[in-house]
Amino acid sequence: MKKKQVKENPLFNNSKEIKMHGFNSDEEDNLVKKFIIIVLVIALLAVIIYFVSEIFKKDTETNDNEVQAGVIDYSVVSVGTILNRPYDNYYVMVYPKESDDAFRYSMLISSYTNKEDAKKIYFCDLDNALNKEYYNVNNDNISNPKAKKISEFDFGDATLLEIKNGEIVNYIEDYTTIQEKLK
Repeated sequence: MKKKQVKENPLFNNSKEIKMHGFNSDEEDNLVKKFIIIVLVIALLAVIIYFVSEIFKKDTETNDNEVQAGVIDYSVVSVGTILNRPYDNYYVMVYPKESDDAFRYSMLISSYTNKEDAKKIYFCDLDNALNKEYYNVNNDNISNPKAKKISEFDFGDATLLEIKNGEIVNYIEDYTTIQEKLK
């Protein structure tokens, strides 16, 4: 009776019964081989894609990630520092950098600084957040040429200040007069 129990028990089936159900060791070997081949092909494709992407990455990569030392432009000032520059006699050109005439004023400053006997000239951008409160303060397009302290400043669209020993000696707003002064 024990032999019948063993034969009827599905855990102890012989190889003929396994073949009848569609499983044999050759098919299992083929399935394992196909699986290993597929895994190897996928791994090979992943390695190829990685190296190709590294090549393209190196070709298109710029040096944006490199840390560079900061550059300070000492020719740019804020309104709060106009009167305390380290020179005894200098100019400050005050205008909004985004204005329509900004290029014209920028060219004027550039040509002036190329001269041998040029005084030091600074640029003050009225579009800068630190300086906006001094630009057209009363919304009347009238500046304050009599200003002697920073708190009294009220600039229009463009102003050339001549500073001597920390005091304003010239306050020029007309383009032709500014151009003549910087010749």
